[in-house]
Amino acid sequence: MGGRRGHPPDSLGGTHLPPAFGSGPAVDRPFGSGFYSRADYIEILRYAAARHIEVIPEIEMPGHARAAVKAMQGNPQYALYDPDDTSVYSTAQQYHDNVMNPALESTYRFIEQVVGDLVAMHRDAGVPLRHIHMGGDEVPAGVWEGSPVVQAYLKAHGLASVDDLWFVFFGRVEQIVKAQGVSLGGWEEIAVRKTQRDGHGMNIANPDFATHGWRAYVWNNVPGWGNEDLAYRLANGGYDVVLSPVSNYYLDLAWNQSPDESGLDWGGYVDLRKPFEFIPFDYYRNIRADPAVFVGKDRLTDYGRTHVVGIQGNLWAETLTADGRVDYMMLPRLLAVAERAWAPDPDWAKERDPARSASLFRDDWSRFVNVVGQRELPRLDREVPGLNYRIPTPGLHADGGMVRCSVELPGFTLRYTTDGSEPTARSAVVSGPIPLRGTIRVAAFNGAGRKGHTARVSAP
Repeated sequence: MGGRRGHPPDSLGGTHLPPAFGSGPAVDRPFGSGFYSRADYIEILRYAAARHIEVIPEIEMPGHARAAVKAMQGNPQYALYDPDDTSVYSTAQQYHDNVMNPALESTYRFIEQVVGDLVAMHRDAGVPLRHIHMGGDEVPAGVWEGSPVVQAYLKAHGLASVDDLWFVFFGRVEQIVKAQGVSLGGWEEIAVRKTQRDGHGMNIANPDFATHGWRAYVWNNVPGWGNEDLAYRLANGGYDVVLSPVSNYYLDLAWNQSPDESGLDWGGYVDLRKPFEFIPFDYYRNIRADPAVFVGKDRLTDYGRTHVVGIQGNLWAETLTADGRVDYMMLPRLLAVAERAWAPDPDWAKERDPARSASLFRDDWSRFVNVVGQRELPRLDREVPGLNYRIPTPGLHADGGMVRCSVELPGFTLRYTTDGSEPTARSAVVSGPIPLRGTIRVAAFNGAGRKGHTARVSAP
């Protein structure tokens, strides 16, 4: 049930969930329905291991667990919710029934079964499971408060509120994964404790788990939200941190604000430059925001630097509802992610003089775009024919009756039309300024003749 969506809502048969994220009405539509089989997963593990890639599975809990909650409905051995729960809550996705109940022993039996099955599949693939990501994000306010089972648990264990169940839950989860010899990781929420200062809510590094070797994947550095320094506070507090910031590494965000570019925009836009210009150990310097939001924020200490263990680019494929969208959203941005994750800080990131740093950055950016446009993307065209990476949209500037064209990456051919029609691989090549008459349309083409989005400008 958890792996299928469709209309009409299925309240009795237990065969599918209602559509979400544009998955559509057809139950067997490939976007929104489907799952990996055991054989599929083992094949992925072996393929990755042969290329020195470690697969870290993520099992979302206790929130973002609606598929599991609904799939286990009516199964007392693995039940994940209290049927008498009257709690009122709403998630960012407008769900009201997607959180596991941490006071049920059946919840932990379910987790033990899932983790055990994962360990077994990794063993059968010859690739032992070393790390697991257990979610932990976006559990909304109001959960569990109306659950009789929870209230009885709080009273029996002398707990003050449902907030204390968070630490009970992840303490139990840690025991389950450690029993299998696996290290625990999760989103930043697993490493924080909610508290108050001057009447306002805030998060601090939770000292209870700081020495347990947990990995916290920190996404929230949204300027103005108050947690711009959370990654550094957690690293300074002893947590191993994977930098996963929405400002620079959310690859499900649109490339820019053009209506041609699909993707989310709640965290801004992520173009090719944003992941490239990120400075892992001092990211305040080049996040595009009012510098005032970083006043008084914690900076990374020398001790904290030893706990920054990686960078992660994030792409939620559920938001991609057409073939080729994964390629388009990942590439070539993923090359910029790799540039920051696999290489030492460049000279411009260490230079304190702003003018000198800017000059060094321009040189490094020129090097990067030339390598990407003239070497790496043509290599992908040869080795992975049909890969739908994003071809940059030309920039057009009309001045003095002429249109001048530019493109972010070298290596592409710009072609144009003057009659308002779409450029094709047979259209005229841009070789200089174009007289502005009628409607000028320009598009970039790769060596295989594939076309990017079209830019246009019309005469007044």
